[in-house]
Order: sequence, then structure tokens, then C-alpha cells
Amino acid sequence: MPPPGRSARWSFAEPPWDASSPRWLALDAELGADHPARRIARAVDGELDLGALRRSYAGRGSRPHRPDLLLKLLVFEHERGRPQPVQWHRDLLENKAAQWLTFGIRPSLTSLDEFRDRIQPLLEGLNRQVVRAAIAEGHTDGSCGALDGTAVAANATRHRMVNLRAVEERLEALDREIAEAASSGAAAPPATASAPAPEGGGTAQAPLKTAVTLRGQRRQRAHCRRAREVLRAKLAANDRRRTDKRKPRAKIKVALGDPQAAFGLDKLKTYRPLYNVQAMSDVRTDLVLAYATTATTADNGLLLPMIGRALAMTGRPLQEVLVDSGYPSGEDLAACVGAGVVVYAPWNENSFTEAKRAKKAGEAQVPKDRFVFDPAARTYRCPEGRALRYHGRSRQQRADGDYVTIEIYRAEASDCGGCPLKDRCLRRGSAARTVRRGEHEAHIEELRGRMKEPEAKARYRQRGCTVERRFAELKTHGGLQRFSGRTPERADAQVGLTVLAHNLRTLEQLRAQREQPQGTGETAP
Repeated sequence: MPPPGRSARWSFAEPPWDASSPRWLALDAELGADHPARRIARAVDGELDLGALRRSYAGRGSRPHRPDLLLKLLVFEHERGRPQPVQWHRDLLENKAAQWLTFGIRPSLTSLDEFRDRIQPLLEGLNRQVVRAAIAEGHTDGSCGALDGTAVAANATRHRMVNLRAVEERLEALDREIAEAASSGAAAPPATASAPAPEGGGTAQAPLKTAVTLRGQRRQRAHCRRAREVLRAKLAANDRRRTDKRKPRAKIKVALGDPQAAFGLDKLKTYRPLYNVQAMSDVRTDLVLAYATTATTADNGLLLPMIGRALAMTGRPLQEVLVDSGYPSGEDLAACVGAGVVVYAPWNENSFTEAKRAKKAGEAQVPKDRFVFDPAARTYRCPEGRALRYHGRSRQQRADGDYVTIEIYRAEASDCGGCPLKDRCLRRGSAARTVRRGEHEAHIEELRGRMKEPEAKARYRQRGCTVERRFAELKTHGGLQRFSGRTPERADAQVGLTVLAHNLRTLEQLRAQREQPQGTGETAP
């Protein structure tokens, strides 16, 4: 195995100082014994195998800075809530702890940007090492996770929303200016492209400025081409949606600065480009068992992928998962039953339930959950004891364009005619009550029944003091209010480094608590 700082394929530049250098020793004397920089240095050196990171270097050109020192710097900065490369660059000049941690290296701002991109695909593996070390040492078994998501602002302005027509016009102008500049051998004069007025009136956006240099214009063209690809994919997805859920094509827009970001409301109810950060926290220890950064505005459809990520992180399947009502669908619950995962969540009525479909005179229709299903007789029993028998099946299209099969159960008109609940139970113009049943309704009923039990309610309350508290901490102290880099990959790098800093700190705390004498009254975090 190559020594620290070395690779079988490539050697790295040695830092200006070593452990015997006077300047490093002077900083070491100033640093407190319990300073976070010392803990991070111990954790990166003692916990993480950086072989994959060292092998990612090609072995060409000038010798790069040691990746272990750069990783220590990034973990240190993300723990302090400083996710921007310009902040790291400044701290290498001004912050004594950062200088001590990195032995005085002075990478350029470009080098720091490039290292963030290099480390991003490896962060899940580094977090996996920490989580599995905690499991191997018996701090947790990783069997119960609390899942939640939060919206984080993308590094793009909400005042540069463009549709496909605007992007294509912008590309035509850039192609023309680049061709003219290339033929003349000089940079094109500064120019602007007017942005289209917003649909339905409103204030027009500021004109889009064209870069002065040829290099800048080519970079802008690359951004526009990427935006065009994303818009075409969004338009294709919009065309697959149910007719009443489709948006006008002109209203399908992206943020020009980060076109892959989704538009939605952040926690302050501001409509802006953002990413959805998901985290699965271990209920027992607060370790983050899985994380993801998605270009979505909702949590539906993310339950099963996050359970899969937790399995990849821990090496063992989850047994229980605590989520809010935005996650589970009937299909998700069926898959969890098949995988042996017990879901604790309040059921959110979907678009096919009676509770959301009918309201009359300000009073909701008698809800479906007051009708009891008898699988043996294949009937529903209404609140008045009358039977609703199987009437047939229908296929209904969901908002995303997929189809689901629904069973229809209908009462006799004679039973409903004299029922005291008739005015509240029947829809306008209907002679008999109808109830629809999805193919995974049994799993939904099982979840509802489980969540009525006191033990399940107590179990679910643990969610609020784990993953929700985790997001509050990361946003308040971890700098996760807005992403510092553009593109999903750079957003994911920020989340992965923030999670790595948290997991390393949590593992050390768990070890310290285990070493405390018995009877001190301390509990796991």
C-alpha cells in the first residue's frame, strides 16, 4: 500500500510544512487540544480509505496537492457552514486552523473548484465507510431510519426564467456573434438580447447580456445548449401528462443559470429555482444513513430510492422507516411489505379518495374510511350497515400520465333512497353511493390501522427529534440555505461534504460516550 500522500500511479506535491516545521509548530501550540481541526485531522487519517480518491488522478501534468489535505480543508469548512470555494481560498490565507490542517498549502481557486468536482462522486463511499464503522462497533444496527426532505435554493436567479423559444433565439444570436468574431479574429462588441415579456403580462425581465470575449460567448452558448436539452426533456414529460394537468408549452421554463433546478416555493414561500435535499437519519444515533439531491419539488416517489440508498450505505436492509404523509403511495407500501420494511406515516388522501373529491355546502362528503371492506364477501359496508357490491373495474389516468386500475363498488339505489345520511353521502345527481378501491388499498388500510395504535404514534414521534432537527441544524449552522455551486453535481457535493462532516463528528461522539464511566447519566445523541 502506498504511503500517505502517495499513489502507485502518481506522486503528489509535498506541502510547504511538515510536523517539524517551526511555523506549523507555532500554529500547533496555539490550537486548543479540543479544536475541531484536530478532530477532523484524526478522522480523515484514521477513518477514511482515500485509495479511490488518489487513483482518480490521471498522473499527467504538474504534481497536484495532496488530496487528503484538501479533503480535510473541505470537511473543516463545511462543518463551519462555509461551502464556497472563495471562502476556502481566503481561509487558507487568514485562518490559522485551516493553515495548520493543510500544512500551509496554497491551492488556486480553480484547483479548489476542480477538487470539489473530483470528490463529488466519491462522497457516498466515504460516508459509507463512516456509517459501517459505527455499525461494526455496535453503536447502531441501522434498522430504523427517519426520512425527510427540504428545499434548498439553487445558485441561480429567479429573474432569468426562459422558455424554449427564448433559448433558441439566444442561441441563434450567440452563434451569429461567435461566427463573426471568429472570422474577424477579434472579440465581438458587447451586445444584449432582449428577454421576452412574461406570459400573462407583468414586468419584463432585464435583457440578457452577451459576453465581451469570445471565450465568454462560447461559455454562454454551452449554457444555452444545456438549457435547451433540459427544456426539451421537460416538454416531452409535459406532453405525457394527463390533459388537464398539462401546462402551456410557453410556460415550461428553466433558470438560465442552472436549468436542471426545479421551480418551487422555498421555506419562505418564495418561488425560485431549488433542489430537494433528502436525508435518512438513524433514529438511534443521528447518523445520516443516506442522502440525495434531486431536481424535484415534492417527496412523492422518493421513498423506495432512499430505502435503497440506505441499504447501499449500511449493507443491511431497513426494518422500519418514519416518513411524513407526502412519501408513501399504495405502490410504495406494497413494495415495502415485500421488502420487509414497516412504514410509519400518516396517510395522505390521494386524488381518488372521496374526502378530496366532494364538498357540498361547505361540508365534506361522508368519507370513504367510514366504509368497511369485507374481502371475503367482496363488498363494502356503509355506516348504516348497507352493502356496496362489486360493480366492475375502470382504468384511470394519473397526473403523470400513467394508468391505474380501480375497482368500483356501488350500493343499491333503494338502500340509499331512504338513508338518513343521503344528503351528505350522495354526490349531486347520483341515486346511489359509489366507492372506488385501488389495487393496493389493503396496504393503505393496514397503514391506517397501524397508525391508530399508541405504540406506532410513539414511534412516529421520534421522527421530529431526528431528521427534522438534523435539517434545522444543517440550515442554521451548516450553510445549507443556498447552494454555492451550479448543476446537480455541485449541489450534491455540498450536501455530501456536509453529511460527511456531521457523520465523522457523530461517530467520535458515540465513541466518547461509550468510554465514559457507567452511571454518568449520559445518553446517545
